[in-house]
Amino acid sequence: MKESCFQAEFQDLFIELPRPVLKSFIHKLLQAHFRITWRHDNENVELIVRSQEGQVMIPIKRPSDQVTVIQLKELNIWMEDLAIILEELITETKGRAIVKTATDGWIYVSCFDNGKIVSVMKIGGGEKADMASYRTIKKKNMAINEIDPDVKASMIKLEIDYSLMELADALNEKDNEAAEKIKEKLQELCYERERLKKRYGS
Repeated sequence: MKESCFQAEFQDLFIELPRPVLKSFIHKLLQAHFRITWRHDNENVELIVRSQEGQVMIPIKRPSDQVTVIQLKELNIWMEDLAIILEELITETKGRAIVKTATDGWIYVSCFDNGKIVSVMKIGGGEKADMASYRTIKKKNMAINEIDPDVKASMIKLEIDYSLMELADALNEKDNEAAEKIKEKLQELCYERERLKKRYGS
């Protein structure tokens, strides 16, 4: 089991996410065996990420139909895998953040700008730290396992929730062609969900 000494603090976090990248981010969370639920508002969506170590709430704004944004002054995380996935997301989307990571008595402070690490400090030994190699080691330890039925069911549920959001947008815009395609996708997802229930039980 993982030790509970890990802690990460994300400050001035800004990530702009096109919809395909948001879906990829969610799939990575599910593949890492996190449990996910959504809370919806008119313009905002709150993503709740849970594990045995606790839960984290990530507000997601929707300034347009094509882009979602994660923007936070401060976010504390005790789940190491989640911190790694967020750091990878910052890099992938050319985002920005200051990330303080405490583990094994050391504190790493890395500054991301335009997706790149522009400075890194290792506090406690008075020396510069190679944060890139630190994350690479952690990423290797975090190999994605074959998706089990529970995770697959969660992924299908997420796809349904996401497709319902897309359908609502299409209906509001009176885009009948897009709405029909989404409805077909929803039928396929519901069929897959029922097939999974019959095979593995609820």
